Amino acid sequence: MNSKQTRHFQDQLECELFTVRQALLAELKQSSQNFAGELAKLLEQSSPAKWLDITAEHINPQQYPHVQRLLKLEAALCQIDIGQFGYCCDCEAQLDANAIQTDPTIQRCRKCALRHT
Repeated sequence: MNSKQTRHFQDQLECELFTVRQALLAELKQSSQNFAGELAKLLEQSSPAKWLDITAEHINPQQYPHVQRLLKLEAALCQIDIGQFGYCCDCEAQLDANAIQTDPTIQRCRKCALRHT
């Protein structure tokens, strides 16, 4: 994958990251549970880089799909930063270009993904 393609995916991931953060805040604010409103306030006062740590301390990420997506987006951006984007996190094989187009947050090739399901 060349640097232009990587930059395209980075822009796409960062845009989605912003959107998902806003959606998570809206979801928490609309919740009838008191802790959710308090968590939304805490997140608004915190650096977005700390959101995953904060949410992990206060909620079960399995109950909030936006948190799960944030985790995947952050991981993909981290892979870009370390030069591993587009490669399987297990076997380091190059990921299928169509699969990356479909979901740039994928972490594993098909073979390794089957072993982890």
